[in-house]
Amino acid sequence: MRLAEAIRFRTVSLVEETDERAPFVEFHAWLQQRYPAFHAAARREMISELSLLYTWEGSDPGQPPIILLAHQDVVPVPDDTRENWQVDPFAGIIRDDAIWGRGAIDDKGSLVALMEAAEFLAAQGRRPVRTIIFAFGHDEEIGGDEGAVVMAQALAQRGVRAWFVLDEGMAALDQHPLTGGPASMIGISERGGGNLRIHAVGQPGHSSMPPNETAVSLVAEAVDRIHSMPIEQRLEGGPALGMMRALAPELSFTNRMAVANEWLFAPLLRARMADNAAARALLGTTIAPTVIEGGSRPNVLPGEADAWINFRIHPRDSGADLLRRAREEVADLEGVTLEWDGTPRDATPISSTTSSSYGLIAALSSAILPDAPVAPGLVLAGTDSRHYSEVAENVYRFQPILLTSADLEMPHGLNERLSIENFERMIRFYIGLMEAGAMQ
Repeated sequence: MRLAEAIRFRTVSLVEETDERAPFVEFHAWLQQRYPAFHAAARREMISELSLLYTWEGSDPGQPPIILLAHQDVVPVPDDTRENWQVDPFAGIIRDDAIWGRGAIDDKGSLVALMEAAEFLAAQGRRPVRTIIFAFGHDEEIGGDEGAVVMAQALAQRGVRAWFVLDEGMAALDQHPLTGGPASMIGISERGGGNLRIHAVGQPGHSSMPPNETAVSLVAEAVDRIHSMPIEQRLEGGPALGMMRALAPELSFTNRMAVANEWLFAPLLRARMADNAAARALLGTTIAPTVIEGGSRPNVLPGEADAWINFRIHPRDSGADLLRRAREEVADLEGVTLEWDGTPRDATPISSTTSSSYGLIAALSSAILPDAPVAPGLVLAGTDSRHYSEVAENVYRFQPILLTSADLEMPHGLNERLSIENFERMIRFYIGLMEAGAMQ
């Protein structure tokens, strides 16, 4: 099975200039060898040396293209965790009806399934009417700055405005937290994020004669105020309400009634969602203090102290507005300043759930996973797709695979594997997507 072969290329994200690039080059050669019909039909471009941009030209240039994303790179497997793997993470082992190894789910499974689908169609002599663009970044796991960013810029410079983009990000869950049953979740937006740095300046000296406030007490007070500042928690302004409406037939009678009359029962719905951390993240921005740095000795007052708070930004909010509100919370704390540590990333625009492209993806999902109702969702992590908002009408994030709660721990974790059944689902889905979306 070719996915097992692909896993054997150790395409770990390149953090340093000295990191090993050869696995990427070898992987590219393998793709050309294993998918000859597709490579004969499509134009291949190398972007930033290691990212792959394929264009399968359609016969009708007037139709906006489809952009399909996946990424080549995988996260490393720390040496101190290898003994906890049941197999060599880069051996590409097929066992227990699954393909094992780093990247099986995130994201070589998607990449190879896309290539399998395209090869199947190209080998039959099929040609798309609508152009299909495949963009396979090499640095998604570290931000995509040299891969997805540059490819999206190249497409923008060419005047590309795609019908839609499809990437990883969400999947079908065997037990949705709100219904207890299966649900296919299509990501229509992606949370942003940023780290707020709090810097406090105080009077240094000996702790035997402390001032009323120290740098440490100031930074602690600032952290407490910002962590407690009011953050709007609403069903509107994101995917939450659309998700609940889509899943309403699967909800309990009480929740169905509440969704049907959300104008009256919105507080009840919010309370129900607040019981689950993932569901709660759909309602608003989350705030998590993560780091505090201050003095070096127990009896010495430091002159400075710092803290960092991680924000995961909801589509309803922005980094600029959150910084303004945080500054208002600490305006009376003399010696305290706030700045984003780097540039915060706002949430991506919310894509339509009434578009023809969403309808296509939803219909194909229902065909592959008929027992899983389709609903929109919010991607809580980061994907390459966020860089493509300017070159597409809509951007969606969905892998056509059915995952358990245990499966969700595998990407970036131990014993990552993709069931053969799920891999076959992906191939069938992508064949259907290319046929229905670009060949009719």
